[in-house]
Amino acid sequence: MTQTPEGQAPAQQALELVFEADVRGVTPYMKLATVSVNGAHHMTFVSDEPPRVDGLGSAPTPLMFFTAALAF
Repeated sequence: MTQTPEGQAPAQQALELVFEADVRGVTPYMKLATVSVNGAHHMTFVSDEPPRVDGLGSAPTPLMFFTAALAF
């Protein structure tokens, strides 16, 4: 007999997640990304580079977002 994993609805057999990202350049080093899951739940993120590489330093760098994603 198969047991239902904890936290999963008994009738749910599979879960499909589709992530989409729309990324726009604001300045040469600042990007605005809007990400959605299954066409809903839109979240917007801003990334920028530090002044030492000609960015404004106004938001986390793309590598900071990547590093945080690995930690989650």
